Amino acid sequence: MSSSSGTSFAGSRSVPSRARLLDPDSVAAYLETRGLVEPGEAVEVSELGGGVSNVVLAVETARLRVVVKQALPRLRVEDEWLAPRQRALTEADALALAGRLTPGFVPAVLDRDERACALTIELAPPDWRNWKSLLLDGEVDPAVARRTGELLAAWHRETAGDSSLAPFRDLTAFEALRVDPYLRTIMRRCPAISAEVGAYVSHLLSTRRCLVHGDYSPKNVLVGDGRLWLLDFEVAHLGDPAFDLAFMLNHLMLKTIHRPELAPEYERSGLVFWKAYVSGVPAELAPDAEYVLGLLGCLMVARVDGKSPAEYLTERGREAARAHGTVLLREPPTSLEAAWP
Repeated sequence: MSSSSGTSFAGSRSVPSRARLLDPDSVAAYLETRGLVEPGEAVEVSELGGGVSNVVLAVETARLRVVVKQALPRLRVEDEWLAPRQRALTEADALALAGRLTPGFVPAVLDRDERACALTIELAPPDWRNWKSLLLDGEVDPAVARRTGELLAAWHRETAGDSSLAPFRDLTAFEALRVDPYLRTIMRRCPAISAEVGAYVSHLLSTRRCLVHGDYSPKNVLVGDGRLWLLDFEVAHLGDPAFDLAFMLNHLMLKTIHRPELAPEYERSGLVFWKAYVSGVPAELAPDAEYVLGLLGCLMVARVDGKSPAEYLTERGREAARAHGTVLLREPPTSLEAAWP
């Protein structure tokens, strides 16, 4: 994670009220009330960039390095985009579950605050980098893709049919942060494909197979020292595993359109990710390629015409992504190799 501003603090400050969002001036006092920072302890605070749905603050002392995340009621995008703030509590619970299933591959959860809709987690080492940034810079490492496929397979495999996942049945955040802004928005804006997209929406909302991350993308992967962490489980839910597969593949395909000179490298990473996942799940969870690739087509169009357009695409790239996504949606191939732009 990279910081965009920094401020030093020492001593107590007023604690934020229920209605107030945390900021660099109040987070030190907040962590005192949560028992994570000692009164009078010198604290360095930085705002972390890269997200639109949360207040994200890095806090460091001589003995502690953490991130405090607090859910925003309205996302920082051009279109109006509201979401339930309780998703922060879902994220804390999902991170704790993922940490038990795959120790060392997610940050530890240090605090979960129902009142403030906030969580406090480990801060990654300062030299770790975001995988999305690495991919856009042309540093395409298939080993990272392989590991993300293995981890996703482990989470899906180990949570399939688990009755203890009942708390994750609530789809409110998934609908507010994924279905409505991505899929239902393009149903309204692109009426020519509305029926096809609607069929995927119905299937996604009626499928309950395993714990689904819901935001499984390179921007939520931190890489460093031969290790990686997966982040941002705020839309985790009991749902359709195909969504995570399509979501990750969509990001790799969009980068292929953005930097076509690196298409072979992006494609290789996509195939490595897919094969690692397939080899790690039982037959009953094995993905149907046509279904996943059709859903990928929906998501590709959504990153052009939905509420969260891919910021790095040029107008020419947006046209290409829209056209390719529409083809995948209407005529999904039977293999990932045949789907690549």
